[in-house]
Order: sequence, then C-alpha cells, then structure tokens
Amino acid sequence: MNVQFLGMSLYGVVVAVAISILFAELAGYILHRVMHSERFTILSRTHLIHHLQLYGPTDAMRADAYKNATDGRTSLGNIGMEWVLPSVAILGGCWLALWGWGIGWGYQLLVMSTLLGWPLFMFSYLHDRMHLKNFWMERAPLLRIWFKKARRLHDVHHRSLNDDGIMNRNFGIGFFFFDRAFGTLAKRHRAMNWRGYRSAIRRHRANSVSEEERLASGMTRRVPHSYLLRGR
Repeated sequence: MNVQFLGMSLYGVVVAVAISILFAELAGYILHRVMHSERFTILSRTHLIHHLQLYGPTDAMRADAYKNATDGRTSLGNIGMEWVLPSVAILGGCWLALWGWGIGWGYQLLVMSTLLGWPLFMFSYLHDRMHLKNFWMERAPLLRIWFKKARRLHDVHHRSLNDDGIMNRNFGIGFFFFDRAFGTLAKRHRAMNWRGYRSAIRRHRANSVSEEERLASGMTRRVPHSYLLRGR
C-alpha cells in the first residue's frame, strides 16, 4: 500500500531521513576535524578552550555541572559561533540544492528539519551530557551500553594528541562510523603524549594572547580574563 502524506511516501520518508542523518554525521565529522586541524584559527580557538582549559587531557572528563566554553562569548545558546556559522552555511547550501533539484516542499521540510535536529541532539545535547556525572542515559536499560561506549570513545578523543599537539582521533559523538571509514578511530586510551600536550598548550596560549592584544586595541569584544590559559 502506497500511503502518501504531504506528497511523501513512507519509503521516501525513511530514505530522506536516513540520508539526512548520514549527511549530518559526515558534515559534523568534517567540521569537528577541521576545528582540530588548527588550519583555521578562528574556528579552533574557542573550541580548544573546551579541550585544553575546561576538559583538558589531564583533567577530569565529568563534573556535576557542565563547564561551558561559550560563557562570556558570542553564542547561540550553548553553541559557539565556530559551530553556528559553518552550520548555517552548510544548511543554506543544502536548501539551495534541494530547491534547485526540484524536491517537493514536504521533503525539503523533512530533510532540513533532520539536518537541524540531529546535530542539535548529537553535538549539543548529547555531547554536553557526556561531561556530566550520573547522566540518566548511563542508567537507562536500552541506552546505557551504547552511551557508555560512545562516552568512552569521546574521552579517548579528549586525550589523544599527536606530537604536534593536535587531537586526531574519534571526531564523532554518538556514532563513529566515519572515524572508522577515514582511519581516525581509536578504541582505547594511549599513553599520554606529553610532548604533544606541551606543544598544544604553547600554541593555544600564544593564540589567546594574540586575541587579547587585538581586544585591547578595541578591534573586537573583550573576552573575560578567566579564559586565558594559566601557565603549567
């Protein structure tokens, strides 16, 4: 039986949602990996506050309350501009592609809603709760095995540094099939790379100081001093 709703079939809905989730995971993987490549300092600087100051490789990965790197900075809720601006560009490009291909408005709405909702859940809600103690998913019978595995792989992400101080493993959040596909999956913690850690700290401190110098000159809004990396 071919059931239609808003011009969409059940098969079409399933395929559209599946492709949208897959694309959202790929886009999130690529964007997250770019942030850690440090090729674009404007994207990396704020993201690395989370990775080097709040939940650094030598710090506890969980606390009673989430320590948010966007506090005192321009953000959309708890989502930093390093995520928001590229995501808006990606969503805009997807909508233009759907419109250009003549996709029906029902499918357009479904695809765009999925492309927005899935990353919000994975890269905002779920990610932040991975850094909380006693989160409800670790007790839920149907979710706890998956959640604890995903959380452990995310912990590995926070503590995996190469000699240049780049975190280079496990860029997924809840699912890691693109890490497996692109060779960035690490299932276990490695010995702490102190050389890489010191390199990351020096580079991040230099970027933070450079930003403070620009702020002091009045070129942009001042960042609270608490975000400057303390010497170790």
